[in-house]
Amino acid sequence: MVEAYAGPLSRWFGGGDEQEAARLRAGVEQWREDLRSSVAEKVGEQLIWDEESGCDARFDLDLAGWMGLRLFAFYAERSDLEWPDTVPPLLELDQEWRKASDQQFGKSHYGQILACDMWLPGEFPVTVRAPRPDGEAAEIGSLKVLSDQLLWLNQRTFQADQELIVEWQGQPAPLGAPLLEAARRGYAMIAAACARAIDERVPLVVQAV
Repeated sequence: MVEAYAGPLSRWFGGGDEQEAARLRAGVEQWREDLRSSVAEKVGEQLIWDEESGCDARFDLDLAGWMGLRLFAFYAERSDLEWPDTVPPLLELDQEWRKASDQQFGKSHYGQILACDMWLPGEFPVTVRAPRPDGEAAEIGSLKVLSDQLLWLNQRTFQADQELIVEWQGQPAPLGAPLLEAARRGYAMIAAACARAIDERVPLVVQAV
């Protein structure tokens, strides 16, 4: 499955083990300081959160929910293209997605949905290409801008109220699911995860587990 996690990065990379999280904490905090020093000052000064926070919130996007949401957001801006009926096993198998990905979705209104898999507290429109604490390359975004882009996507497409969005959290999204159904599950879960991360002022990570 694909999981969205809101909480300290040391706990995430420690696999949920508190002793391992405590061991990793100093390294994560040093990673954050290195990241802050590598970006614009107005961005860096926002990258502050408590690595000892007790928040450990996890949201199951099912197998295709995250891919479905991203593909839906991509095609929502491309009225000139024919929408796929289902979610492919890999997004890279969609030719139009692959073309836009090569250009880093530079013209999209939903860049933080399409390109990122980690978001940090703060409000900054740019995304940052940098290694994660585990050394894996990532596109890192802003929680507030992700929240805004999710809201815009809903307003322009689903037009769903909060009650309906909560219902979508229980909608299955297996591999090969219809695009709209998978996108609804993905939207409901990532929106809930983003809201929790903002409330707790902690990072948000999406990853297959």
